[in-house]
This record gives sequence, C-alpha cells and structure tokens, in this order.
Amino acid sequence: MNLQSFIVLVIIFVLLGLAVAFIAKNGGWQGGCSGHCASCQQRCAQQNKKTDADSQSK
Repeated sequence: MNLQSFIVLVIIFVLLGLAVAFIAKNGGWQGGCSGHCASCQQRCAQQNKKTDADSQSK
C-alpha cells in the first residue's frame, strides 16, 4: 500500500465518521418518521407539550 492509497483511506474513514456523527447529532437513529407521518406528528406534539410545560414552570 503506497502513501496515496493510505491518504485516500484515511479521508474516507474521516468522512464516514463525520457523517455518522452528523446523523447521530440530528436524531437519525432515534426512531425517525420512516414514512409514517401520523406517528411523527404525534411524537412532535408530545415533545412540544413537554417543552411548553418546562418553560412555563420556570
């Protein structure tokens, strides 16, 4: 394996790591909508109720 191949592999692994970090940070593996929009809306409504209740109690 020469230096150029090694550099390309390092770049690929770094980009893969950044993609995984981005997906994880933005809620990618936390039970997303998966095309079932009613479920997604219900979950978002529950989260909004919790945030509203938290902000009113402070």
